[in-house]
Order: sequence, then C-alpha cells, then structure tokens
Amino acid sequence: MKRREFLRRSGWFVAGAALAGIPGCGDNAVVKADAGLPSGLYKFPQGVASGDPRETSVVIWTRVEAVDGGTGPIALTVEVSSDALFGTVVVHQVVSATDASDHTVRVLITGLGPATDYYYRFIAGADTIRGRTRTAPAASADVQVNLAWVSCQDYSAGTYGAYRQMLIDDAARDAADQIHAVVHLGDVIYETIGGGFQVPLDANFTATTVANLDGTPRTLGAFPSGGGSVTGGDGKYARTVDDYRHLYKSFFTDPDLQAARARWPFIHTWDDHEFTDDCWQSQANYTPSKSLDEPSQTRRVAANQAWFEYIPVQLTGSAGVSGVPSEAKDFAPATVTDAAFTAANNDNFVDEPNNTAAIDSITIYRSLRFGKHVELVMTDERAYRSDHALPEDTTFGQVLFFNPRNVLPLQMVNIFDEGKTANGGNPPATVLNIPNPRATAPVGTMLGKDQKAWWKATMKGSDATWKLWGNEVPLMRFFIKKDPVPLLFADRVMDADAWDGYPTERKELMTYLKDEAIKNVVAITGDIHAHFAGVVMDDFDAASPTPVAVELIAAGISSNSLYSFYESATKTQPADLRNLIACDASAAGGAKFTESINLLLQWGTAAAKKFGETKVLADAEALKEAVNPHLKYADSNAQGYGYIKVTEAEVTGTLVTIERPIVQTGTDGPGVKRAATFTVPKDDPGAMSGPDIVGTKPYPLA
Repeated sequence: MKRREFLRRSGWFVAGAALAGIPGCGDNAVVKADAGLPSGLYKFPQGVASGDPRETSVVIWTRVEAVDGGTGPIALTVEVSSDALFGTVVVHQVVSATDASDHTVRVLITGLGPATDYYYRFIAGADTIRGRTRTAPAASADVQVNLAWVSCQDYSAGTYGAYRQMLIDDAARDAADQIHAVVHLGDVIYETIGGGFQVPLDANFTATTVANLDGTPRTLGAFPSGGGSVTGGDGKYARTVDDYRHLYKSFFTDPDLQAARARWPFIHTWDDHEFTDDCWQSQANYTPSKSLDEPSQTRRVAANQAWFEYIPVQLTGSAGVSGVPSEAKDFAPATVTDAAFTAANNDNFVDEPNNTAAIDSITIYRSLRFGKHVELVMTDERAYRSDHALPEDTTFGQVLFFNPRNVLPLQMVNIFDEGKTANGGNPPATVLNIPNPRATAPVGTMLGKDQKAWWKATMKGSDATWKLWGNEVPLMRFFIKKDPVPLLFADRVMDADAWDGYPTERKELMTYLKDEAIKNVVAITGDIHAHFAGVVMDDFDAASPTPVAVELIAAGISSNSLYSFYESATKTQPADLRNLIACDASAAGGAKFTESINLLLQWGTAAAKKFGETKVLADAEALKEAVNPHLKYADSNAQGYGYIKVTEAEVTGTLVTIERPIVQTGTDGPGVKRAATFTVPKDDPGAMSGPDIVGTKPYPLA
C-alpha cells in the first residue's frame, strides 16, 4: 500500500484554524457528529493527547470506540477553541475514525498563534472528550521555556503516579515557570508480558502486586495473537500490530497518564521497548546466544505502525533548522519477511532488503524550535545503531559478567567498538583472552550515517541559544575501577547498551561540538531508571578532557529502579562484589538496602569496598577517588521525572524522585521524596552547579 493511500485510511487529518473565530455557543452546547443520538453510545478509553507543538501548529489525538462493540466508521467532530468554554471556535471539522487505524484519529491543526493555549474536543454523537494544548513560541521570541521529560513507564511494575505528581507540582509553580510541553524519551510501552519481565518490587525489593485505585491488581491481558514465546521462560512478547495495539490500549488507560496527556503536548521518540528489548535495527535480543538472535522485520513494521497510530507526532512536512532538510516521514506499510541478516555494510547498516524496508517504513528523528533560546533535537538511537560491541556469546556463561550489556570491561568494549580501525588499523585478535569478533567490522554507531550527518548539521545550523538533545540512553561515561576487588579483574563500564557501548561515535560527536565551537548543549536523557547529572567530555579517555555539554538523566516513571536490577543481580555474588552495589548496613544503624552503587560511581571501588567492610561512611570517604569526576549526582533507587527551565543566561534542571509508585494514589499523588536542582550557566558546561536538594538526600549524601 502506498504511503498516501495508507494515510487516507489511517486516521491522519489536517485542519486549518480560521483566522477569525467561529462564534460558539459556550461549553454547554455540544455540536453533535450524529445529531439526535443519545449519550453513552461512544467512549474514549485512551483519553486524548496532543503532540509536536510548533509555532503555528500542533497535533491532537484520540481513540474512540462504539460501546456496543461495533467496528464500523465513527464520525467525529473536532473542535478547537481559544478559550476553555469554547465560546470562540477556530476549528470545526468532521473526520472519520475507522477500524483500519484501530479507531485512532490524529489531526494536525494549522494556522494557530504562537505561545498560545488552545482547548480541543472530540465529539461522537452526544459523547465528548476534551484536552488542552499549547503552541511553541515564535522562533525570535525572547522567552523562558519550561519542559518536563520522562521515560520508562512499565505498566505492570508500578503506577503512573509520577505524572500525577508532575501535575501537582506544576500547579504550585508560578505561571511563568509552568510546563509548556513534555518530552517522552521512550519505553512508552513494554513489549513483553509475564516471564519475570515486569515484576513489581516493594521497598524490600521482593515481588509484590501493583494496585489500582479501586484495589484491583494492575495486570495486562493476553496478547490477541497469543504472543511469541521467549526462549527459556514463559514470557510472551508482542508479535503483530494487534499485539502492539493491545499494549498501547492497555497502558493508555491509566488515569494519571491520561490527565497529563490531556494537559500538555508531548514530544515523543522511542527507545527499545516500543519494539523489542535492547534492539538494534530490526533485530531482537532475547536469547543468550548470538546464533539464536531473532531477525524480526515483521515485528519491526508492526511496532512502527502501532506507534504511529497511537503517538501524536508530525513527521512528514515537519520543519527543522533552516538549511537542514527534514528527513522525518510518516509510516507507510511495508511487506517484509523475517529473513536472516547479512553482514553490515561499511556504514554498519544491514542491507538485507527486509531490514531496509522495515527500518525505512518510518523516520522519526526531527527537531522542534521553542523561541529564541531552545532547539529541541530528537534522535532515534535504535533503528540505525549497529550491534552491541560485545556479542551475547562473548558474555553469557561467564560468571564475572552480570549480563551481555552491563559491567563490561572498558578495554574490551573500546577495542571491539573500534572494529577494524582499532590499534591503527591492526586490531588485536584477542582482548583479555577473548577472541575479537569485530576485527573486520566497521566502527560501531548509535545514530547511523544519515542521522549523524543530520545531527551535526542541526547542532551547527541552529541559532538557538541552547540545544537540548532528546537523547534516549545515557551519554556520560559510568566508569567502575577494578581495584581493589580482584574479582572484577578489569576496569568496567556500567552500561554498554548506552553510549558507553558506542564510545567511538560519542567521541566523534563530542569532538565535533568542540571543534565547531557549538556551545550550550544539554542532553536530557532517560532509559536507565535512575537520576544522574554531570558534564559530558569530548574524550573520556584523554588525559585532560574538555567539557563540551551537560547531561541530566531522569529516572523512569514506574519501571523498577537501576538499583533494584543490580541488587537482584548480585544476591548470589561474593560479598566483595555484592557490597559494591547493595550493602546491608542495618547492624550499624544504617539502611538494610544501602545504595552502594551511588558511592561506587562517585567515590570509587576502594571506598565502596571499605564501606561494605566497616559500614562507616567516614572510612569510605577517606579512600574517595575521582573515578567519574564529571558525575555530579547519583540517585540510583528512584522513579520520577525531570523538569528543565531555559533562559538566555542559564538552564536550570530539577530531578524529582517520587515515593515508590506501587499503589495508585489518585489525585493526591505519591508525594515527593526529593528534588535535586542543577544550574548550567551559558557558555560554560564545566561550571555546572548543584545539587541543591529539597527533601531526603540520597546515599551517600544523606
């Protein structure tokens, strides 16, 4: 099916706002799509949403169902007003929600005014639902811009109380500081059900049950197709477009998420779970052997279609930086099969035709402008990346590795990532006695050739004061020194699924910022289920690296924390390893679950080991080393969100940690455990200050 024909059937419409408003009859006069019908015939179970706000446009979205279960077309009246009572209507248009798009409707509203609140509603028969949105300020406007950013909303692992807390916190801010839009950095759904993938954990990190507001368990129904089976367990993963639609329909019923989506426009990219865990291109990675990896081109196309149906996004026709062509394009169906991958080309893209067609079915990287001071650069760090530096066969089965992505030897990752260019073009045959599987491979990539060129051109071409990078996975290095724990046997990096696993391209991009004198870059990041803040260097391996950017990493909305992952992974490890991550200091008057990983990353292995032995923080501090001198803050046991305020002179970012979201708390919200604020002055990332903390400080600051 051609792209244009698909769009005709896919619930994608454009509506222009009237220059002069249409006189309305006020909020009580509902314009019926089917005049004379009684109320209660239709419902909107996933609420409403808006997205990709620009100076004169925004996308609005909903999904409608017939209460009697009918699957025929449903006529929807779309109205947009400049006032909450709909006294002046600037858009009035009838559209059709059809089964071809799972009865989702997305309408690009054009001809709007900049920096303006608009109210919208969808009307089916006598049934209606409404929301509020806001356009971006004009590109020349010297105004403050306020954004929130989020990621990782595992439905079964926790509630979405972080969104409710965001609403509560924002209502308490001065009007000038209130949120204009929310950036979602991915994992808006999780593609697996059961099999231990999404087990909620209580305060003692034992399995529990997440409760809805009415006390019922928060669970997901079975996949329509039955799902695919994960090797070695009873977990199921989404296989078909209906399976992925099932996940969006389930996740988007959450009342706190619906309230946030009805309040603010969202700007989305994806990470891995919108398709498949730790994915690269159209490849799945569920199995412990490279030979068992699953080419998943049909799943990739299904995932792309469902994402496009359920996410209010403008791709085709979206404007970017002047002089830099936008490459974003709407989804178009592609007929593919799950064919075995061929070798990657010199740009590290797999040219196998089904992979090419699956990836090319949609392009989502794009930039959005917010006034004079903010260029928001949204990347896609899954569809074009190369395979991980260490293939699964290299790591599984070796007891000194936690899994194929985590706590991996720095030297091995760096050399393998360099591929055939390592050691001046003479890559070693082995590293740490492990055969080098990438000795003839191209250099690893996160962005891919075309997106990388676009990223560079966008960063250089934008005249905005600040370039905010919507960056899915951590950019900073998280270094773990081997000494004095012999079991580590090598210096490590914490997460090789993040930029630490693609250090060659990170160095290229950061060096580009330095060489081209591109200043005031702030990466806002998700993925890792923890709060971190720090400075990004041009070359983390250099003797005297140069600060070129700042990174603020926000914890997940509901997903189990980074600390809980490592706490579980080290339960059976020797004490020297266990204590580096999770130390029981209760006998000495401390916490039973002390987040030693915070101390490990900020003070070093010797300090973490010493605390594990004596449970005295002063003993650990005496051995403190600047192992990650760029890292300013670590809160590894967290859920929450990030908030950023941008003016010409500075960026102020706050990382909000909520109380553990196991029980839905309704309009009260879960409460804030702590909020850590950082300030970055213009033109000087190394002068980043903070944290200024309100609430209980995280270990070891507490």
